[in-house]
Amino acid sequence: MISFETAKTEILDWVSESIQVPVEKIDLTKPLGDIGIDSLDAVHMLATIESIIGRELPEDVVQRVGCLNDIFEMMREHVAAA
Repeated sequence: MISFETAKTEILDWVSESIQVPVEKIDLTKPLGDIGIDSLDAVHMLATIESIIGRELPEDVVQRVGCLNDIFEMMREHVAAA
């Protein structure tokens, strides 16, 4: 079972690579679109999260998250429930 912190680090690394911005410069509170994650990127990111945490996420999760902090909160809930 992967820890929440490990999963968060892996996702931040993925986002950093995708938007070509260093992890430490990514604003976790900005809307995904404002940091350069479009809807297709968001779908890929969520598939990556599912792979990392080993659990499927609700189908409507893309509509329910606005920023990376929202995603990490959702991940925390799903990792804790595993």
